[in-house]
Amino acid sequence: MSLPSPNLDDRTFQDIVDDVKRQIGRRCPEWTDHNVSDPGVTLIELFAYMTELTLYRLNRVPEKNYIKFLEMIGVTLESASPAMTDLWFLLSRSIEDIDGEEAYERTLRARETVASTVRTEYEESVDFTIDTDLSLARPRLTQLFFGAGEAKSTDPAPIRDMPQNEEPFLIFSETPKEGDAFYFGFEGAVSRNIVDLEIDALQSAATGLNEDYPAQRWEYWNASEAMWDGLEIISDTSFGFNRGRGAVKDGKPTGIIRIAFPANLSTRLIDGRRATWIRCRYTTNLPAKGQDQLRPNEYQKSPEVKSIQASTVGGVVPASHCVVIVGKEMGQSDGAPGQVFSLGQSPILPRSTGEAVLVGEQGVPQSEWEIWTEVDDFAESLAADRHFVCDSFTGEVYFGPSVRQPDGSVRQHGAVPAKGRTIVFSSYRFGGGLRGNVAAGQIEVLKSSIPYIATVTNPRRAEGGREAESLERAKLRGRMLLRQRDRAVTVEDYERLAIEASSGIARAFCIQPKARHTTAEDSNPIPPGVVRVLLIPALGAGKEVPRPLDFRVPERVRKNVESYLDERRLLTAVLETGEPDYVYVSTEITIAAEPNADSDRVARNIRSRLETFIHPLCGGPQGDGWPFCRTLTLADIYAQIQVAAGVAFLLEVKFFVSRLINVEEGRLSREEAVASTEGIRLKPNEMIATREHRVRVRSFASLGNSEDS
Repeated sequence: MSLPSPNLDDRTFQDIVDDVKRQIGRRCPEWTDHNVSDPGVTLIELFAYMTELTLYRLNRVPEKNYIKFLEMIGVTLESASPAMTDLWFLLSRSIEDIDGEEAYERTLRARETVASTVRTEYEESVDFTIDTDLSLARPRLTQLFFGAGEAKSTDPAPIRDMPQNEEPFLIFSETPKEGDAFYFGFEGAVSRNIVDLEIDALQSAATGLNEDYPAQRWEYWNASEAMWDGLEIISDTSFGFNRGRGAVKDGKPTGIIRIAFPANLSTRLIDGRRATWIRCRYTTNLPAKGQDQLRPNEYQKSPEVKSIQASTVGGVVPASHCVVIVGKEMGQSDGAPGQVFSLGQSPILPRSTGEAVLVGEQGVPQSEWEIWTEVDDFAESLAADRHFVCDSFTGEVYFGPSVRQPDGSVRQHGAVPAKGRTIVFSSYRFGGGLRGNVAAGQIEVLKSSIPYIATVTNPRRAEGGREAESLERAKLRGRMLLRQRDRAVTVEDYERLAIEASSGIARAFCIQPKARHTTAEDSNPIPPGVVRVLLIPALGAGKEVPRPLDFRVPERVRKNVESYLDERRLLTAVLETGEPDYVYVSTEITIAAEPNADSDRVARNIRSRLETFIHPLCGGPQGDGWPFCRTLTLADIYAQIQVAAGVAFLLEVKFFVSRLINVEEGRLSREEAVASTEGIRLKPNEMIATREHRVRVRSFASLGNSEDS
């Protein structure tokens, strides 16, 4: 992406001429002939021409030169990145009921299916386009197995068939034990499908079962990792196979287990039968759930089931915050080197697989057109190479130039489209930015008309949306690049390169390995040779009090950083990336306000200062983020409160801390008081973050009366 350069003086030749002519009436009133034939006007035009040449040279100095030098060493702006999330599409009825209708299209096409947030009076809608095709297929449940015994990570326990009649059967051992599993085998493609399992079970047959938290873990066979992996259960109204169809609990029908199948499903041979396998495994080794720290109970008797049926009711597909333009015709080639064509939108997102330039003749099918390859530059391109360069910032496409060599010959860098050929961009995306980081459940409008699709939603918040890199950040990268080049050797190198790897990373901290011993402060010591880099994501505007989930680094961003650092590390270094263990800080503060001060405004001022000061990105003494390993002391709080407007003096400060105990839910532990004299000491892998600050303001005139703010 090219760097925008400033125009120090944007006056043109005609602007200068017009400006001087306007001065004639005031400075030379006797001069009345202003026509171009007048000799005086000729002199004005001559001086305007010379001035324009001076301005032209002026615009090539200080800042402009600096920016152009950055371009020469390969520093360009990082493009915006789109937020990504999963979309759930639900059918108005199961696919079995509409499968026979020829008019029903069971495939949602990538780049064509668009969903968005609701457009309001104040905000435009945010569009999300699905990234891959979604095929909804009839799930053929052909195998039901029961496995007893201790389950292993890769191989199931010995298996026996289920009875084929509708007599009730146990899905686990009569007295369930750890490792018992109930296997489901599907034929056909069910990846990314949302499937309902209709359970016909004996009501309350299982004794000891906690229906609010059954001792069951659903898993699927992950061939890429060669292990059983966790399977997402959207809802379970059978309450652990303990209530069947036709029953009612809390006024709602029961007996349906709704499962979201992942994308990486594959077949596996079990007991001589090949199928796509999932299983429900009995285990009490599950984490606590909810505010009440609910845990599953041991069963005294297994659930009993008479029959199970499967039906597809929807699908899950990844989507990105972008608009896709397909088949953009940019014009026709004139056969000259160095041609430039414009896409009409900017900035555009980095190209993905299948997004390229096509060159061909009108009337010929595009499948037979030439496919040209995008490159970063034409330095290594030969005259026959079908290469192009795309500037994401301006939305312009460049073809190879001709460069005159020192010996007078001309070298062609990259091929030139033949004269009269049509230039088409197969598809490209534009969009991205912070607007795409919408909350869960906000995407609910289907912009593409698809029969039988009833609803669409995003079960999880969209993450990863970042604005295009600023010029100031690019200039900083340029200075670091010249000083340290492109190798990760020191701690500072790892931190700098981690931030450089992605605009989604705001700060990074590299923990140095301990050579011989660790101290009591090191809860997670780093062995020699291992380099651990902690990442803090970039947060959008309005994140003065971030939630725990806001600090999660998207997996896509983390892998990009890890890959970038892996290419630049020393061969002897073992790289690990992760996130800091955040310590969330709350305070209880009592102050005396100045006479005639508004207590509410004073409290707001104090809260605002503390929320900014105790912040991983904008806090700390320098305002560039709280320093790693730095203790938050009582003196720090005093300093922030004393300079707040309306504060007479400070009466009392109490610290409270909490830590993250559930990553998926973003749930925190209960607040624990910290002795004020000690402050909050951070370990090397910890970082503080602001939470709630409770301010009690007392009148300066009468400290006996208090009011809470």
